[in-house]
Amino acid sequence: NCGAIPVNLMESEFFGYKKGAFTGAGSDKMGYLGLADKGTLFLDELGELDPLLQVKLLRVLEGGGFTPLGDTKLSLPDLRIIAATNRNLEDSIKAGRMREDFFYRIHVIPIQIPSLRERKEDILLLLEHFLKLKYQDKPLPRIPGQVLDAMMAYEWPGNVRELQNTLYRYITLNRLDFLSPMHDKGSSLSITEAPIEPAKIDSDVTGTLREAVSTFERSYIRKLLEAHKWQRSKVADQLGIDRKTLYRKITRHGL
Repeated sequence: NCGAIPVNLMESEFFGYKKGAFTGAGSDKMGYLGLADKGTLFLDELGELDPLLQVKLLRVLEGGGFTPLGDTKLSLPDLRIIAATNRNLEDSIKAGRMREDFFYRIHVIPIQIPSLRERKEDILLLLEHFLKLKYQDKPLPRIPGQVLDAMMAYEWPGNVRELQNTLYRYITLNRLDFLSPMHDKGSSLSITEAPIEPAKIDSDVTGTLREAVSTFERSYIRKLLEAHKWQRSKVADQLGIDRKTLYRKITRHGL
């Protein structure tokens, strides 16, 4: 995280140092560039890099390597660099915060990630990810269908961070709060969902227990799919299983 490293420590953090290079350097330390040798270094918040460090990184990017503080041996790491920023780097060049030569050297394959409102199909995947982060090995809470519908309809001006905070706030307070006035339905919603009645099995059903369970499972999954208009992510969430497992069951039961 380039924005979290103090300017006076950036050089030692990136290039490392040798024992005795400065007061307090009691042992050798390998920098990020050395640690990433034969691998990948991800630079988050690239727009926060100090221009002086940009000059030294430019040399590394051009294959000139680097020398750790207090060392005389040149290091030539073999690494891939991936960088991310929420700044407009061309504006940063005009403002003098970024060197133009550094920008064009690192701006090789640009990937523009659209805002969350432009890729709402990712919302359910992100919700599942955040729930797994929070609960880890514990059972995941069920998010009612109306809550998911409200989240899909919201514009998310705060993007993924706002989605995460809104989810955790809902779990804690059992209340869906949208903090932006962009939401047409009001800034605060308390939502509950009426439970869907389980599918019933005829009392005269015959066969083994495995066959009876399979018959019930097929009927119950079909009922949930119809109730949720075949939105499989919602059905998987209500069943407490992941989508891949649901897809396999749908295929196995011929639904």
